[in-house]
Amino acid sequence: MTTKLPLALLAAAVAAVCLAGDGLGAHDAGPTTEVVVTLKAPALASFGRSLHSPAHAGYLRRLDAAQEQAIRNVRQALPQARIRWRFHLVADGFAVVLPASQLDELARVPGVAEVWSNVAYPSAAAVADNTGEQVIGADKLWGANFETAGNGMKIGIIDDGLDASHPYFNSDGFQYPPGFPKTDAGDAKYATPKVIVQRTFTPPGETWKYAKTPFDPANSFHATHVAGIAAGDLNGDAAGHLISGVAPNAYLGNYKALTVPTPGFGLDGNSTEIAAAIEAAVADGMNVINLSLGEPEVQPQRDIVVAAIDAAAQAGVVPVVAAGNDFDDFGYGSVGSPGNAPGAITVAASTLTGQIADFSSAGPTPVSLQMKPDVTAPGASILSSLPASEGTWGLLSGTSMATPHVAGAAALLEERHPTWTVDQIKSALEQTGDPVHDAGSLEVPTTREGGGVIDLARADNPLVFVSPTGLSFGELAPGATGSQTLTLSDAGGGAGAWSATAVVQAGPGSVSVPAAATVPGTLPVSVTAGSKPGDVTGFVVLTRGSDVRRVPFWFAVVAPKLGTEPEVALTRPGTYTGSTAGGPSKVTSYRYPTSAPVGGTTFTGPERVYKFTLRSPVANAGVVVLSGSAVPHVVLGASEDHLAGYTGLPMDINPYREQYGTPRPVAGLVLPTAGTYQVVFDTPTGKRPGPFTFRFWVGDTKPPALRVTSTAGGIVLSATDAGSGVDPQSVTATVDGRKVTPAWKSGRIRLTAPPGRHAIVVTAADYQETKNMEDVGPVLPNTATLRATVTVR
Repeated sequence: MTTKLPLALLAAAVAAVCLAGDGLGAHDAGPTTEVVVTLKAPALASFGRSLHSPAHAGYLRRLDAAQEQAIRNVRQALPQARIRWRFHLVADGFAVVLPASQLDELARVPGVAEVWSNVAYPSAAAVADNTGEQVIGADKLWGANFETAGNGMKIGIIDDGLDASHPYFNSDGFQYPPGFPKTDAGDAKYATPKVIVQRTFTPPGETWKYAKTPFDPANSFHATHVAGIAAGDLNGDAAGHLISGVAPNAYLGNYKALTVPTPGFGLDGNSTEIAAAIEAAVADGMNVINLSLGEPEVQPQRDIVVAAIDAAAQAGVVPVVAAGNDFDDFGYGSVGSPGNAPGAITVAASTLTGQIADFSSAGPTPVSLQMKPDVTAPGASILSSLPASEGTWGLLSGTSMATPHVAGAAALLEERHPTWTVDQIKSALEQTGDPVHDAGSLEVPTTREGGGVIDLARADNPLVFVSPTGLSFGELAPGATGSQTLTLSDAGGGAGAWSATAVVQAGPGSVSVPAAATVPGTLPVSVTAGSKPGDVTGFVVLTRGSDVRRVPFWFAVVAPKLGTEPEVALTRPGTYTGSTAGGPSKVTSYRYPTSAPVGGTTFTGPERVYKFTLRSPVANAGVVVLSGSAVPHVVLGASEDHLAGYTGLPMDINPYREQYGTPRPVAGLVLPTAGTYQVVFDTPTGKRPGPFTFRFWVGDTKPPALRVTSTAGGIVLSATDAGSGVDPQSVTATVDGRKVTPAWKSGRIRLTAPPGRHAIVVTAADYQETKNMEDVGPVLPNTATLRATVTVR
């Protein structure tokens, strides 16, 4: 039944509400999906850090009453719906499991303000006698007797489940803090005085035998490594090497939100469960949460995890998130979600010697164009704990490994400075960082390092807090200007006069600030775009004597040509013909991200521009070129300098397919907001312009339909798809367990087989599947599989 709210012990009550899945509702029929429904009222966290005041208790009671009414409305309108996770802190709403066909009806239920699609997240690790706590100076903050080594701090690890029995989390000398342990039903046996929370967040219908346990002995490994970096015990014996976590005396909370086994990828998790884990971590009183996970950015307005991260920060919990590991593949504009959350401390990775890791994703965020990452920490070949099945100790690389360095650092700072806000902790780390270098001696752009490698000795005495901690002026036309204002406050010993300068690292633009700044006070920052396109990066630098504080900035000078070209309107899905012959030839490249999607191809031939308007949010939209040499891109704002993120690229970006990373003439949108979008059909260098045919679709969430139509002299199947259309390259088949090469023609699949009885397995995807990155769950939702036994005559 639904948990009611006692007004005393508010935090415990909130936790109960957060985690109570009432399990009511009629039995599900047909394909189901899980979504988050939010109501109109702001989440409790939006009112700040104190969650225990009488006013907040009253507000929480009103939220709960409104949710109860909305739940009754949902059940009355949709009897098959089941209510799961409840949200009060990081969102105002609840999770609903219902037949996918009823989503439109759900959005119309009285009280429902918004329906958030469920998306999938993997961990962000890239598998690779090294630790980073001394590189960032963590040991300098521990104190002579380790009195400030994270004592009393609680770090929540939202990941794939950590092994609490690992020797690096030895609980000798630890005692449960008041109100702990906090566990889900049946998980109390996994808690220890070191790992004081054990919770699991499993999507509906998941049948994997370890999905509901807080540690998966077959698949969990990532969280154990991450947790060891953040808060492994002092002087852990890693096969003869003594290592320590950044905050060795801190407690750990295990929030296993990645629970679904995915071959080749470990454990995945869905946004609904990740948001539920964030909600629980806030309710449980975590000081810091670590999310070493991520996916490509979609419109942040449709990303419930981003909303939950920002709400957690408002509630006083420090969210630390991996930037991603995509730089080698996608270049600048590759920071993903939820690292794009403004309230997050987003972390890039370096080597232990202060060079940027080649895999570490770079800003700006491709869709929202934010200045990210915020800071850098060691993340290359880091030694930490692993489950015994993985060798007990080992080296891993990734921004996943950099992130817990910062999570541990935030815990140390919060212990030493309990009155600092989340933003002040972020500023202390970002403004005091050390330069990160390339393979030579040059400092890398701010879009790779943020404020630099964190330096805890300096961050412990930042002198000045700055808000915002980093600046994005977005995209500016040549000669255009922009301005923002930095707010400077005294962090202790920083009051008075500072000199101010603006240092441009590179790019066609200038930045100016007054020569002097006063703390507390404000500092206006003005930028002017140069005459040529390019990215402009650098720092606003505050100096007083030997003290230097830096604020990273970014903007781009753009001169988009697409806005000067005629546009053909697409008014409805269907198949269209066009021609690039005779079209203008103004565009040669596209961004963000900046990495060319087709092996360095440029587009020096003519292009044609189409546009379409979405009146409301949809699951997806896209185009595929069926014939001709034209290559599509989907862009925002009629600008070739603002692709619609990864999905706007003409390539297969579905990581669960063998074709991942290959050029495909398919471009689109996933989870777009309402608005107008442009599709550009361009001519690659070396190709002749001419006629082309393309298919346009909106909201394709169904896989193709497969059925056997003939068994005379072989096996023939029909493959149809009313949305994006069947992708012939996706068709695979086995006959009696042996792979065969299917023949495809005009919606028919032919398999060669001798007379007799045969077991066949045939799979086929549609073109939308090429756009389904980790943002779209479950895995391969637009792929159909037919298993049948047939008799060939």
